Amino acid sequence: MKVYGRGPLDLTRKLSNLEEAVEGYKVLVEEQKKQIWELKKVVFENEKNKNLLQGYKKVIEDLSFRLRK
Repeated sequence: MKVYGRGPLDLTRKLSNLEEAVEGYKVLVEEQKKQIWELKKVVFENEKNKNLLQGYKKVIEDLSFRLRK
């Protein structure tokens, strides 16, 4: 019993499709790495701003305490 359409060209086409899929995944991984890097930068900036706000709060509290005396 012969099955048509399952010759060497069919395997070549499947291999080509798989290679394209792998390349697509590689592109997605690179894009995700860029996005992760950007998110890490945002987290760092957020922490820096929190520390700055805590510093400002301390200065304001010190000034407020001195003005009450």
